[in-house]
Amino acid sequence: MTTAPAPKNDSTRTPTDASRPSARMLVCLVVLATSAIGVQVLPERLGLYLRKQAVPLKQPLQFLDFDRLGPRYERHPDSDEIKISEDAIQSLGTREFLQVYLTDTAVPAAAPTSRVHLFLTYYTGKPDMVPHVPDVCYLAGGWDAVRKDFVDVHIPGVGAPDDTIPVRVIQFRTSQAMQMTSGVSAGVLTVLYFFHTNGKYATTRDEVRLVQTNLFQRYGYFAKIEVTFPQSGTLSADESFDACVRGLEPLLARLMPVLFEDHFDLSHFAPAAESTGSEK
Repeated sequence: MTTAPAPKNDSTRTPTDASRPSARMLVCLVVLATSAIGVQVLPERLGLYLRKQAVPLKQPLQFLDFDRLGPRYERHPDSDEIKISEDAIQSLGTREFLQVYLTDTAVPAAAPTSRVHLFLTYYTGKPDMVPHVPDVCYLAGGWDAVRKDFVDVHIPGVGAPDDTIPVRVIQFRTSQAMQMTSGVSAGVLTVLYFFHTNGKYATTRDEVRLVQTNLFQRYGYFAKIEVTFPQSGTLSADESFDACVRGLEPLLARLMPVLFEDHFDLSHFAPAAESTGSEK
């Protein structure tokens, strides 16, 4: 009778090829590591920038020098009553903003454009982020859009091509639900806004994103300038539209130079009127 051979002790086995990293695995690891380094280094070597560096403001928008808007425009005392909750700031996506009322002293107090609501926001270091536009926010707030349009506002000396700033104009009407629940009266609100991004002017989120995705630009920022004239709501839609566009021109003629000189750092960008899309 034969007996089966005793099993070998596994602890005495030497490592096999199966327990060692294969040559293919090592090659893959090397390729992945090289690719990871290349993604970080190669674009810069080629003058391409996948991530935009932030462009800090020269000084916060909250420090806007209202005296420089004068003597025509003065800060309205009701500005002290503007309160923004922390939740609203989080939703806004930036702490660089200014919301203020101004008085246009060049027109009668009862004029539809004598009171100005100015809302400035500034974003930088956040690629492809244009979180808020009136087109969406007012609709979410219960307003009904009644007209959407674009206009060219002629403002010499503000770095716009042909001295013309493109402006988005949207008119909203208080909805019946707002009138019933909030007690607001019926009327039309005309909202005018545009963006300033990397030294250029734009009117839509897509235009801003296109500027921000320019691979030859190292830096990236955008600001939204939004203006309303609350007292123009007593006019018809067409009258309000025309009055607000006219009222915007003298305001921007004073506001934009102050923003450029005291707040926006344009040193990394070519002037909008001469820009070719490349970095200075």
